[in-house]
Amino acid sequence: MHVSSLRPRTLLLALTLSATEAGAQGPIRADPDPSRLANAPAGEPDGDWQIQLGVGALYAPAFLGSKHYQLRAGPNIEVRYKDRYFVSLIDGIGFDLIKSDHFRAGPIVKYEQKRRESGKTMLLVAGGRSDALRGLGDVSATAEAGGYAQYQTGGFSAKTEVRKGLGGHDGLIAQIGARYTTQLPGMRVGGRPISLSLGPRTTIVDKRYNRVYFGVDAGQSARSGLPLFKAKGGLLSYGAGATLIVPVSARLNAAVLGGYDRLAGDAARSPLVRQRGARNQASVGLGLIYGFGR
Repeated sequence: MHVSSLRPRTLLLALTLSATEAGAQGPIRADPDPSRLANAPAGEPDGDWQIQLGVGALYAPAFLGSKHYQLRAGPNIEVRYKDRYFVSLIDGIGFDLIKSDHFRAGPIVKYEQKRRESGKTMLLVAGGRSDALRGLGDVSATAEAGGYAQYQTGGFSAKTEVRKGLGGHDGLIAQIGARYTTQLPGMRVGGRPISLSLGPRTTIVDKRYNRVYFGVDAGQSARSGLPLFKAKGGLLSYGAGATLIVPVSARLNAAVLGGYDRLAGDAARSPLVRQRGARNQASVGLGLIYGFGR
């Protein structure tokens, strides 16, 4: 089956919130690539352009490694052209340099928002600021450039993405995720099937990334009271996510999602996580998405 026959025309908006607001640092997503891996009931695109608009809410940690949770909400937009070029808050900016029935690969650029020592978060609905980052300073916003490769057959899809930070953390990030997507038997709304997508994911980073987000140098130790910690690279996290897509109409879909990840390696051993945060990172979200094309 062709890859595009399983890729939805709905963007799971709630997943974007952790990536779009200041202070919500972290490469862990509730889905490794939801706009490609979930099976939406809206059908095939009806033109060269596909545009998706939505609004949603996400309940997730205040920052990667936080034990404090916040509810955030906001809008989203995604644009794709000829099933090859895309601009998206989840997928970033990129295009399929290589494309076949089962395989896609190409360059990509993403943006990692600034992590603020103050704990200030945009689009906050409920939950107070976290003071766990006091004394550690801000981490500047980072552009991340790299590439992706995705294989899909039937309801199974696997994707690898590698990106290098340009400014900010300057680190290297590798994300690997897999998904199985299926229509739930006997579960339909207005004749349209309800779809479930779920699977594992993992993230690996280098020492530059870990030292910026989880290390504690002499100055930070003096200001924060945390012990010195020189973080190394390696496995950052592992976990799984699930997404349920419920059709509301031919163009409108509702998305319900959940995810769980556990920090590993030096990120888990960091004084920031051990003394002020948590290894376990969970998230749950809701979204409404309207898709159209021409």
